Amino acid sequence: MSKELVARWFNKISEAEKDLPLLLSDGYAYTPRMTYTEVMNESALGTKLQALIESGRFGTSTLEEQAIAKVRLQQILASKPDKPMFATLSNKVFTARELMQEIESGTELGSQWVTNEIFHMTNIVRVR
Repeated sequence: MSKELVARWFNKISEAEKDLPLLLSDGYAYTPRMTYTEVMNESALGTKLQALIESGRFGTSTLEEQAIAKVRLQQILASKPDKPMFATLSNKVFTARELMQEIESGTELGSQWVTNEIFHMTNIVRVR
């Protein structure tokens, strides 16, 4: 993948996603913006991150994917802690703060949010 293709990948990602962790290399999580910068600077790290994008992977194990998904959700939900974010069929409404508690507690609902975020992350890394 050339630098131009990485630039197209980066430009297709929404602004809201560009500063959320996505890729893992050598134990550190990198955002799309950090990845783009490293690739454009032709650094050794950029080469590693570019290879992850090319392969459509995060560079993670399942546990690491879950950890990154939780960090992403925490960053997203922290900006609106008391805003109603989710309602169940039984009319229970969850605020962002309550959703984070569900995620941190590993409840069925929280686990589903993490699974959904991993699916979303997969779609982002595979954008072409």
